[in-house]
Amino acid sequence: MNISSINNSKRYHLYIILLVLGFITLYFLFTSILFPSEFRKYVVYAQIGSFSPYFFSIAVVITIFGIMILYRSIKYELTSLFFIILTLFTSALSYFFGWLNWNPLGEKPLTALYEAQLLFSTISLFFLFLHFELNERESPRAWLTSFISISLFPLSFKNIFSIFTGIYQINPTFEYFLGSLVQVGGIVIFIANFVIGLKISNAIFSQNKQARNLGGIQFAGLLLLFFHVLFEFTEGLFKIVNPRFSVFNTPILVIAVLLISVPYYKNPQLLSFVSPNVKAVGIVDVNGITHYFRATSVEFEERRAVSEELFGGLTVAFQSVGKEVAQAKKGVDSLKFGDRAIIIEANHPFYFVVIAEKSSYFLHLEMKEYLRELKAHYSEPPQYGEVISEDLIKELNEKFFPMHTPYYFTTESESTTENQ
Repeated sequence: MNISSINNSKRYHLYIILLVLGFITLYFLFTSILFPSEFRKYVVYAQIGSFSPYFFSIAVVITIFGIMILYRSIKYELTSLFFIILTLFTSALSYFFGWLNWNPLGEKPLTALYEAQLLFSTISLFFLFLHFELNERESPRAWLTSFISISLFPLSFKNIFSIFTGIYQINPTFEYFLGSLVQVGGIVIFIANFVIGLKISNAIFSQNKQARNLGGIQFAGLLLLFFHVLFEFTEGLFKIVNPRFSVFNTPILVIAVLLISVPYYKNPQLLSFVSPNVKAVGIVDVNGITHYFRATSVEFEERRAVSEELFGGLTVAFQSVGKEVAQAKKGVDSLKFGDRAIIIEANHPFYFVVIAEKSSYFLHLEMKEYLRELKAHYSEPPQYGEVISEDLIKELNEKFFPMHTPYYFTTESESTTENQ
């Protein structure tokens, strides 16, 4: 079955879940039950002379992916990939320090390198949390960010303390407690990311076949992260029954991170910005004149004439209320009305306005860059019957709102054709 040919969202996600479950079952069966000693000897603790390739290979692979995505983000000017790039590089640093501290006999030396390995591993978790959280919201949820910070950073502070003082073992019980906190934080992060990833996957499902394939790859990566945490959490329970039992989690984690990252390299414009469900967009100048308006939903298309007439005046009125009535230094940047939000970004002399279900941090980022590009072509609003070039509008829409093109920014017939 080809995943891009599945037309039902539930079947689409069920198919991916079954594939991941099949892979995890086989991996667990071969590495932990049937051939654990062979996997340990020839993969995890394999030696080429005095060289240990396991962690080194992992660090190199993740670094290469990080460089590739960094190049693509610079090429496409996608600032919304910032945190996923930091996730990759800090994760690669963690494995690099782990390689430098590697002991082929299996015992981990307590050194500054080991502390650095733990430190960068924990930081990479936090960056991964921020990437998905800011795809969903204007700012990270305060309560969740606080909980995750309390879970992750005490161990990080201990790592920093040990690196600078050379005191690597303080109290075994205390260190076990700090490690357990990180595990709890990791579980919460991966559950939160999984929920957001499911929403992203649902949004991507509406796009073309390539979008479904890439979205499926990323969703599979998030599922693998969930199983990684599950194995981490339950391995200690298994070892009560069998002290020699091990779940070799590192390959699962690396495969998961790479699956999440691959779509960003293959098509960075497709997945780097997944906005809420946008209903309408428009460009307005400081005089309240609407230079561009596009209804991207049936409800707004049916009232297009009324909406377009009110769009410009309403935007300028909101800005005036913020500055004059509320005495605010800046105008309104978003207004929420239950299941709707009006999101406004300003770059004199233009306002870019989006009506959506809700705003997000990356949505504001893309809107600012959209206006910056627009102003590079039009430092002043078009006058005397001139209009903003349709080709420029089309280029900006495709560049900054890839999730809306062609699905949103085309006619219904064109959109249907693209999805075939």
